[in-house]
Amino acid sequence: MMEGRRSTIVSLILLLAVALAMFADLLFAGATRVLGHPGSDMFLQYFAWREFGFRELAKGNLALWNPHIFSGAPYFGGMQGALLYPPNWLFLVLPTPVAINWSVALHVFAIGAFMFFWMKQRGLSAPASFFAGTLVMFCGTFFPHVFAGHLPQLSTMTWSPLVFGSIDAVFKTQRVRWSLLGMFAIAMQTLAGFPQYVFYTAIIAGLYAALRLIGHWNWRVAAALLSIYPGGALLAAVQLLPAIQTTRETTRGFRLPFQFASMLSLPPENFMTLLSPDFFGQIAKYWGRWYLWETSLFIGIAGLVFAIYAAIRCERGTKWRPLIVVCVAFLLALGAYTPLFGFLYTWAPGFDRFRSISKFSFLASLFLCLLAASGLDRLFRQKRIEIPFIAAVFAAAAALGVAGWWTSSTGSWPGLMNASRASGQSYLFPQLYADTGFIAQSQDLAVMSLFVAAGVCALLGIILAFARREPRALFGAIALGAAEVFIFAHGTRATFDSATIVNPDEKRFLEEPAGDYRIMNVVNPNSAMLISAQDMWGYEATVVRRYAEFMTWSQGGDPDQAMSYVKFVRYDPLFAMLRLRYVLGQRGNELEIGDAPEPAMSHVHLISNYRVLPDRNAIFDALRSATFDPTRCIHAVVASCCPARERSDKLQIAAGKLHLASGSAAGRSSSFTCRVRA
Repeated sequence: MMEGRRSTIVSLILLLAVALAMFADLLFAGATRVLGHPGSDMFLQYFAWREFGFRELAKGNLALWNPHIFSGAPYFGGMQGALLYPPNWLFLVLPTPVAINWSVALHVFAIGAFMFFWMKQRGLSAPASFFAGTLVMFCGTFFPHVFAGHLPQLSTMTWSPLVFGSIDAVFKTQRVRWSLLGMFAIAMQTLAGFPQYVFYTAIIAGLYAALRLIGHWNWRVAAALLSIYPGGALLAAVQLLPAIQTTRETTRGFRLPFQFASMLSLPPENFMTLLSPDFFGQIAKYWGRWYLWETSLFIGIAGLVFAIYAAIRCERGTKWRPLIVVCVAFLLALGAYTPLFGFLYTWAPGFDRFRSISKFSFLASLFLCLLAASGLDRLFRQKRIEIPFIAAVFAAAAALGVAGWWTSSTGSWPGLMNASRASGQSYLFPQLYADTGFIAQSQDLAVMSLFVAAGVCALLGIILAFARREPRALFGAIALGAAEVFIFAHGTRATFDSATIVNPDEKRFLEEPAGDYRIMNVVNPNSAMLISAQDMWGYEATVVRRYAEFMTWSQGGDPDQAMSYVKFVRYDPLFAMLRLRYVLGQRGNELEIGDAPEPAMSHVHLISNYRVLPDRNAIFDALRSATFDPTRCIHAVVASCCPARERSDKLQIAAGKLHLASGSAAGRSSSFTCRVRA
């Protein structure tokens, strides 16, 4: 017992050490550099979201509403602010850049620790469990999200291994109390702020639990498993219920267009990244389809070899359930590249509300790492390595070497890259596909990646050969696998100076003109949250549906297809109703400022006339009428409870409240008071 406890402590310390080693240069610097690419969601969204939400929370204000983007939008109910997620309370005591870096590092360690716990519940040895933990920490479906700046995604993914670990613990001990751990994991996953991973984890957890019940049916265990998700939802109800209400009013409360929902499916050719992570280019200049952080499957050559070994040599009871889960998760991740997605989009609740179904590949990776640890554990236990297995590893090394040679000599490489561009699913700058220098560099990188894979495979074969005489040589395989994924992950790590998020010229300019108005920053609208400005648009999925419809319509689009992505191509005179005063752009390093052609309306405008119209389209038609004056008439779908006849008006703003009083022709007065605090 003491030996097992000691090995567990040592393993967890090592997992913490490798996590700190990955981020040590940032964790103790205390500067303004943060993890993420300067064009990532960290730069465009999450830094400002964390700064705004926890700045307000530090003042004692739980920010329900965000007045700084989209002319006002839900904040707390949008979930991604994650104000109630306990690890995020770091942002209350640390500067935002430091808190972000520590948050990422701690979650990278935590997912490794939770994976270790899960493997121990399956009865694996500490070395094999440590191996699984390191693979998950730095695998292609998890760590590249650091590059993308996906704070809530990383936080939410972290808890998935603990969910599966609680399921196995219930089966292992036959004790219902382990379901409480599962409830806790689900609650934390929900509070972390990215519901798509919660939804996908629930699907795979349900499948895994059902497979485990086959041949081991127990009513008590089944009841415990069925209680995990309802219990977790109850624990997180304080966040979940406002989120459900908010979603009904936003663009995500309605079925997404099929074309949008099918985006970011896992391209079949990206299974190549299991062997060669840079085959389609490095993450900053990835020329394959979609984004590499959504489509990379790399778990290391050593991890893949041991997973294949487990699939072939491990006992049937150990492998068949994980294999089924891997196959199902990858099938779902392929999304629109299979007919299944169309069926799920039409008939399965939830699949029509998200894009990037490739996220199922993360769950497939968890079970691939489970298989890799199971294969390694079998070798440790039997202390005998089959010669055919070693021969197969060397044969795989030779095959990878041949693939590298063919890639270096083929003349079809430009055609392969152009096929990606022609698909319309690549986000790389189009001109690079015609750049012969870039094409040659991409081919050389793919060749090098294949040769490195061949070398790692050959080195693994040598280690396995030595392990036939000295079983302790298998620790060398663990070190090789850990080093391989660590180097891969470090190559995807990027940082930027958070001080560059706000253009200093913009900040100085907006401090000068007095008045209550909005701007449109076409470069980085969310920076308004950092300088207490108010932007007419923003960068986030939680935009009120009616507002998105109006903005889409104003730009000549179909309001029925309204999303949070609108391409602004023209100024609309109706923007005066939104108090638009300035349009801000940037050419190189120079700030460009344009005045709105129409004067902005005041913040509060008292209007006595209104028209009740039958529907939204009738309102839009009326707004285009030559006689429409937004200062004189309101257009509404639902009739007002009583007509207003304006006589005298009084407006007072004080103590964070807006007080409005108006007199009627009959001498009666009415007042309206609302919170204006964010």
